[in-house]
Amino acid sequence: MNEMSNSIFNNIRVILLDRDGVINEEPGPILSPEQFVMIPKSAAAVARLNARGWRCFVITNQAAFARGDLSESVFQTITEKMRVELEKSAAHIDGQYYCPHHPDWENGHRRTVAKACACRKPGTLLLEQASAEHGFSAEETVFIGDSTSDFAAAAKWGACSIGVRTGHAGRDGKASTEPDYWQADLWEAVEFLLENSS
Repeated sequence: MNEMSNSIFNNIRVILLDRDGVINEEPGPILSPEQFVMIPKSAAAVARLNARGWRCFVITNQAAFARGDLSESVFQTITEKMRVELEKSAAHIDGQYYCPHHPDWENGHRRTVAKACACRKPGTLLLEQASAEHGFSAEETVFIGDSTSDFAAAAKWGACSIGVRTGHAGRDGKASTEPDYWQADLWEAVEFLLENSS
């Protein structure tokens, strides 16, 4: 989409956020709370979404589970750190959906035959699940992500997407999908949304 269309953002009620590379730095898989470091102004950006009355859900691939590098308890500690960091800026996430699978790995072992799942982005199962559980549609949603799998999932589901230049910045090479819009980071993406919605 090259032309700005205000009507796209006027129906928005929900913002879906990828986590790693959008909310927090992404040096690689986040395997401990110590590795979870917020991107500057990302918490303040989420606070602005909250203040606008838009609901925010994290949709994240966490293949470290399948590789055997991450346990549920450690993942929950990382999630708690995110909650605390967001709270410092009076921000909150309304829910989090994650895919623990990887086509080539299961329970720390490499699969002999690759097995795809529907919830790993660019699959849309997590988006559909959030939508069903919280009563919103793709037309009311913007997905903010840093990787082509985020943009592809949004496009497949029918939601608008904004790519950010943090994290993978769309250079992960997994798909050829471009987002509908590009912004520098989450703060700029939120600024862009607020400026172009009524």
